[in-house]
Amino acid sequence: MTAPSTLSSSTTESAVQTSPWWLQASVYQIYPRSFADSTGSGLGDLNGVRSRLDYLQSLGIDAIWLSPFYPSQLADGGYDVDDPRAVDPRLGTMEDFDRLAAEAHDRGIRVIVDIVPNHSSNRHRWFLEALASAPGSAARNRYIFRDGRGEGGELPPTNWMASFGGPAWTRVDDGQWYLHMFTPQQPDLNWDNPEVHEDYLKTLRFWMARPARKSARLLLPQDPAVLDGARRRRIPRGRRPRPRQGSGQARPRRL
Repeated sequence: MTAPSTLSSSTTESAVQTSPWWLQASVYQIYPRSFADSTGSGLGDLNGVRSRLDYLQSLGIDAIWLSPFYPSQLADGGYDVDDPRAVDPRLGTMEDFDRLAAEAHDRGIRVIVDIVPNHSSNRHRWFLEALASAPGSAARNRYIFRDGRGEGGELPPTNWMASFGGPAWTRVDDGQWYLHMFTPQQPDLNWDNPEVHEDYLKTLRFWMARPARKSARLLLPQDPAVLDGARRRRIPRGRRPRPRQGSGQARPRRL
């Protein structure tokens, strides 16, 4: 029996050098609101993160992943984003972010910004405009508004449940319903709308112009016109979910 062959050290080193940096990276996730407080307010902030960069460098990490630090009412820990191109003033300023990113890079640490394309918050200017606009308007078409079922539209458009429990639809004053796969404070954006695509690209360009790298939480778009039970679901990396056997649920569409 022959012994299994092994790669030479030079071959291994060459493969590492040509691989994307993140394949071999050690990434340290930071929730800025609780990581380090630079002002004594009791709330973590960006300057608090910057004050710990020497410690983070001593760990030998390659990158820090900043959980959302945008303006937010914190219905979902900051993932309900009021403005994806701004810093929550309670956590600092854009200049504070730039200093943090620049000083991290000086230490060989990359900065990953967590961007949330699936939804906005219900305090986002787009959603406020949608609520003030009529059904079928361009403002509502940025989100997923639908008429309800039943004689008076009193039933939600589908029986989908939100990821955190409860219905995935909330009714507004004029009788329509909007989709939110997380909390009611996180209305889902309509990714069939080119305006949504362009605004997302605008957000990416905004952060690309700053000394940081990007990351994104993504959900696959789903058509709310499909049958009950065939709801949108998060797709684990590298595989698609299989429907539960005998559950009585409609089979999800392959996207």
